[in-house]
Amino acid sequence: MAQRVVKTTYLLGLLFLVAALVYFFASNWPELGRLMKVGISAGFMILFYGMSATVFRHHFLSKWLLIFGAITFGICVALIGQVYNSHADSFLLFFIWFIPTAMFAMFTRIRFLAIFSFGLLQLTFWFYYFPSSYQIERGEWSSFFILLLFAIINGIISFLGRPSIVSVLAYMAMHSWLFVIFIQGISADQFHFWPYVYAFIFVLFLIYVRKQPYFICTVLFTGMFWVVQYFRFVERHFGGNWYIFGLVLAAIIVYTGIYALRWMKKRSNGKVEKIFFVAFQVIVTGVASIIVVGSILQLLSFWFDVFSPYWLLSISVSLFVVPGLLWKRWNDVVRYTLLAIGYILGAFSVTEVSFIIISVYIALLFIVSWRMSAGVRTMTNMAVSLYFAMMMLDEWSDIRFTLFTVFVFYGIIYWVTKHTYERLVFLVFSFATLLLLTSADLVVVDWAYVVWNILFLGFVAFVLFFRTNEKEQAIAWLYIFLFLALKYYEWVWNLLHKSMTLAIVGVCLLIVASVVQKRKSISLSFHEQKWLPLFVIIMLQVAFITYVTFDKEQHLQYGQQMKLQLEPVDPRSLIQGDYVRLQYEISTIEGMNEWGKAQVILRKDETGVHRFVGVYSLNGKQRDSDMYREGDVLVNGNIYGNTIIYGIETYFVPEKTGGDIQRHARFAYVRVSKTGDALLEKVSER
Repeated sequence: MAQRVVKTTYLLGLLFLVAALVYFFASNWPELGRLMKVGISAGFMILFYGMSATVFRHHFLSKWLLIFGAITFGICVALIGQVYNSHADSFLLFFIWFIPTAMFAMFTRIRFLAIFSFGLLQLTFWFYYFPSSYQIERGEWSSFFILLLFAIINGIISFLGRPSIVSVLAYMAMHSWLFVIFIQGISADQFHFWPYVYAFIFVLFLIYVRKQPYFICTVLFTGMFWVVQYFRFVERHFGGNWYIFGLVLAAIIVYTGIYALRWMKKRSNGKVEKIFFVAFQVIVTGVASIIVVGSILQLLSFWFDVFSPYWLLSISVSLFVVPGLLWKRWNDVVRYTLLAIGYILGAFSVTEVSFIIISVYIALLFIVSWRMSAGVRTMTNMAVSLYFAMMMLDEWSDIRFTLFTVFVFYGIIYWVTKHTYERLVFLVFSFATLLLLTSADLVVVDWAYVVWNILFLGFVAFVLFFRTNEKEQAIAWLYIFLFLALKYYEWVWNLLHKSMTLAIVGVCLLIVASVVQKRKSISLSFHEQKWLPLFVIIMLQVAFITYVTFDKEQHLQYGQQMKLQLEPVDPRSLIQGDYVRLQYEISTIEGMNEWGKAQVILRKDETGVHRFVGVYSLNGKQRDSDMYREGDVLVNGNIYGNTIIYGIETYFVPEKTGGDIQRHARFAYVRVSKTGDALLEKVSER
């Protein structure tokens, strides 16, 4: 017990310190110069690595100091992007971060680093296709093959990484990117052939995939695909009466799921796979319920111009809830599906029906379900809490009191119930409602806001320090990460002040952990690492940071300055802080429809602003080179259709100053190197 408390306290201290670093550099404090910022971040990275290899070499902290050193390298790279105004959340940032992290994971076999590097790879893919600092239009086939490549890479990782958690995550990511192709095709009216190919791929996976995690994932995405296709098909080709067939389709899905579940149980060898049976039941129930609820609501809207909420509640109770609760001999999947349909339909009528009737209905549901199976009890209590919250909001419109009441309800069930999965479900919901209470975007910032934040941290500490279930502790760690992310994006309280607070708390936690460890004589030994390959990676990281910083400084000092007209917008980066998104007059070329690397000719006009003259070269081949004159500036960029991205589309600013720049800035001052690379220096009104 004491050893676990000390370890947890050490980890919380390190986590708060690293979060403090992110907040501090994201605040973009103008009092610090460029080199000072980079030096501080690199210094912390070296400090973490050095302490891991020397002071805490045989200590439990050695592994985690190495991990946080790898995380701090990413902060350094992001900071370089911030101080030299590179793209916000650039895919290059995450790709550069991914390479040494993946190498660390390979040499150390630390699972956290493997999962973290995999996450960085997915962020690389995401921001390559969906960049946050600029907008580009890709061709249909270009988009398709890029997304397909992401799916294939994840498929290869899944195949080569078996058996491991990364393999399962990669398999899920593969299906996610295949699904993105499907959704992208629908939204952009592209890839009309893909649904047929996608359906064939699902058939192959369902036939040949054997292991439960992969099979469950395949079933999940198959269900999502067919739900979307079903509603698209009905909406496009048929009237309301066709929705009757939705009820038949749902019945087919349920009974197919029952037989599939039996088949899976015959293949199962141990209790470890029980969670996958539960997941499969949830998927089948969810898909069938969505189709039935959609079909019933559509049928009612077609048959009646206006239908009473009392009729909807009566249908919900008599046809679905009562049979689902009382007919215990039915298969679990059938019961859960009936209950899910009934509870969802009931939610559409809760606020329209008498308060007394709904109160009696909620009380009966809670009492009747209390002695039933854990699955039925869990679904019913979720419905009870939803109905109660909707009633409270409708009557009093007090979101704070509503969330707190729901939190207490979930907390009581978590504490009273003995069923493992039921406890986990309501622990997740307890944390979720309490986390919402800590958000200044939902509640007023006053003394109660401080109380909610303290209560959340206290609840996290309770689970981490006093609960022994590893799954419960994992949930608590997940929500502490979500809490720190929420505080980062929360508008109240400056990032700099948040950073100082987190740093103080982190240092105090580390001191407390160290004192308790010494007094209790607790040994926190850790296996020996082979530091030679890790040292090489660290030296390469330091060399990279040094080289890029030197190169950028040389660029700013000796590059040719030019003035460009712009149009700004204001968001916040993941870890780089506030920035102004810039749209240049030279970013769009009328009549152009090309893709690749381009070099454009800019010429200064009589007002001192550089204007677009022509495209000097495209993909290495000269195009309008005869238009170049002495004194003109050649600038590199990437062209997508008629849009050119120069790499100067973001300008990072101190926190909460982006609005002023957005309103007043009209020009950007840019330094261009001899090779044509542009670097944004400043923005100005004139």
